[in-house]
Amino acid sequence: MNRFTAVLAVVMALGCAAPAFAVDDALSIEANQNYLAENAKKKGVITRPSGLQFRIIQNGYGKRPASTDSVTVYYTGTLINKVIFDGTSPGLPATFRLNSVIPGWIEALQLMREGDRWLLTIPPNLGYGVRGQGDGVIPPNQVLLFDIRLVSVTPAPKRGEKGYIPDPSERQEQ
Repeated sequence: MNRFTAVLAVVMALGCAAPAFAVDDALSIEANQNYLAENAKKKGVITRPSGLQFRIIQNGYGKRPASTDSVTVYYTGTLINKVIFDGTSPGLPATFRLNSVIPGWIEALQLMREGDRWLLTIPPNLGYGVRGQGDGVIPPNQVLLFDIRLVSVTPAPKRGEKGYIPDPSERQEQ
């Protein structure tokens, strides 16, 4: 009985302590801040006033999307420890309405042209911030790294066209 109690006490102690070790030290707030500072010094990295950082890998010559357009992209998303948390597969791009993604993507994609491939470094305030995402897949306050290629832009349907969805920022006409 004493052995069972001792084992139970150890299991309980480890179980209660586990959340304290849930976030890898490589993903600490300090590590993320250091990553942003060091990345900004790299050759070819452009830092926007918002804090968004990007490096152009390939220039395209197509259209730029508006916030209500749909974009088709290939991408891989990683944390600063190089763990992949999301992405597309070869031959299977993803399509999103631009205004439905994180602020860092909205800002970057509106600067990109069809055919562009950029490496994005998105600070936490332009990503998932303090809430994180995906049941701990992306812990709170993480810098997000994306290798993204803008394949195509599909303009949003206009008022009266099939598939039209009003933009909440549009004024309602009386």
